[in-house]
Amino acid sequence: MSRFTFRLQRLLDLRHKREQEAASDAAAARSTAEAARHRELDLSDRRDATRQELLPAEGQTVRVATLHEVAFLVRALDDRVQDAHLTSVAAERSVQEKLVKLGEAMQERRILDRLKDRRSEEWRTDDARQEREIMDAIARDRFADRQKTQTEPDQ
Repeated sequence: MSRFTFRLQRLLDLRHKREQEAASDAAAARSTAEAARHRELDLSDRRDATRQELLPAEGQTVRVATLHEVAFLVRALDDRVQDAHLTSVAAERSVQEKLVKLGEAMQERRILDRLKDRRSEEWRTDDARQEREIMDAIARDRFADRQKTQTEPDQ
């Protein structure tokens, strides 16, 4: 009999490729978000360490100018930590968007996969039916030939 061909195979292949690209994009976004989170934590730790280093010990006398300099440096570090936090949040939002796109791509591919499976099953059923019809026709012909040879007188 004939071989099964899925008419939408090229579309299925394109959807599969799109799914792989979406998975790759999601992985890259996840990696970027992870790096942004590490950078934020690193900056926060450095800010805390710098603050501890620069602030005088309790009971120690310090000039007001020194305290202003420390406050200026700590504010600058706070600004960097805040920027890193905003970058981290934006990267996490990007990850969520990429995951949504990946889910959509997977769903679109699964729909075509299920359609292909249904069409394949229909083809197998139809192929088996056609094969049975051929076998039945052969059996009927043989039976008719036998009946004909049995009913004809020997010559």
